[in-house]
Amino acid sequence: MTSQRISPQVLAAAFPDLSGFDFISTGSYKTVYRVSLANGVQEVLKVIRLPIRGQTEDEQALRRQELGRAQREVSLLRDCRSPFVVRLGSVPPVIRQLDGDDCVVYTEEFLPGRELRELIDAANLPTVHEIKLLLTCLTRAIQALWTQQHTVHRDIKPGNILATGIKDRPYVLLDLGIAYNVREPGLTAKPELIPATPRYMAPEMLDPNFRENLSYRADLYASGVTAFEFATGGIHPLARTEDDLVQTITRILRQEPRRLANERRDLPAPLTNLIDQLNKKNPALRPGNLNLLLQQLA
Repeated sequence: MTSQRISPQVLAAAFPDLSGFDFISTGSYKTVYRVSLANGVQEVLKVIRLPIRGQTEDEQALRRQELGRAQREVSLLRDCRSPFVVRLGSVPPVIRQLDGDDCVVYTEEFLPGRELRELIDAANLPTVHEIKLLLTCLTRAIQALWTQQHTVHRDIKPGNILATGIKDRPYVLLDLGIAYNVREPGLTAKPELIPATPRYMAPEMLDPNFRENLSYRADLYASGVTAFEFATGGIHPLARTEDDLVQTITRILRQEPRRLANERRDLPAPLTNLIDQLNKKNPALRPGNLNLLLQQLA
């Protein structure tokens, strides 16, 4: 399911202090626009359609889920102190009725650049420095979310990473919509459904009881898969583009990932071995000390 766009006219009527409303992207419930504030500063407007209130228990649970996720995302963006995680904008969250639906609306900072997916699709193989820089930024984002807020992002992937070109923030992690605080109850209406992107999902997340043991190591796995794709110009360590969901999950659980050294023989062994370690199926075999991991990437 993809959320329907809301017309600029409807948005302008609801938010007269904003202008532009240039469409950026859309997802299951979320639509994103670039807007200008009254002072000319640009930000990103996020519009999250809430499911109908409904009468059944499932309908009510689904609405609570999406509202809870929006509130959690705003809280994380507000409180996270990492330059490598996108920041909350200046429009605080409000609930407005737009096109007949209740919507949670707020802004995030607008950053220049392109999604990492675009860079990968361009098939220009990155240098050792560029690969290390990506992993350093992701590790620092993971570390901040985990140490400051006991949170796992759960959806690190090329489409949620922005290559900004900014010296101090070259790669920034976006979209905390399904981030999970291990000290809070889950928000998923149907616990048997795992809210993540299968191609980047850590094997332990396929356990029905994964929430009991979830840690930052799941984000390290997704970062390793992302770094592998970045380093190889789009080769996934496990999955194939044409794989369906069952094939993808089977590969995650049973197939050993490709070794990066076989795809990029020009890269130094310490770097290829490190990315291979991030892609280990057993979370205990992935790096456990984030500070040491950062030292290895320096």
